[in-house]
Amino acid sequence: MRLDHLVRRRKRAISMVPLIDVVFILLLFFMLSTSLIRAREIPVDFPTPDAEPSAQQVRIIRLESEDGSFTFEGLQYPGSDPEALQSLVATDPAAPYALDTAPGVSSQALVTLLDRLNMAGARNLSLMGETS
Repeated sequence: MRLDHLVRRRKRAISMVPLIDVVFILLLFFMLSTSLIRAREIPVDFPTPDAEPSAQQVRIIRLESEDGSFTFEGLQYPGSDPEALQSLVATDPAAPYALDTAPGVSSQALVTLLDRLNMAGARNLSLMGETS
């Protein structure tokens, strides 16, 4: 007589240890295969609250449209002419430049103009905020 039907079989539990090992191996793989190259960046120096205002005249450049056209001292400059921007900066590269934008101009156009000013040799750049 067999009594096998009276013995209950234990259910085998799924072990979580191999799953945790696989997750950590994947985490290690993605951490090591990710490139950590920094994109090009423009250094921005913020003034300290106790800094005295500069005696130099601030040159205000207003970005008028998405194509990069801007105005400076009432004159309109096309965005497709990098020589105009270089000749403007060449008169005084150490002068402070403040950038303002017309309503509706995207931040990408502003960053592009900042980059172009930086390549033209301007080193003292700042952004104008909204005035109340």
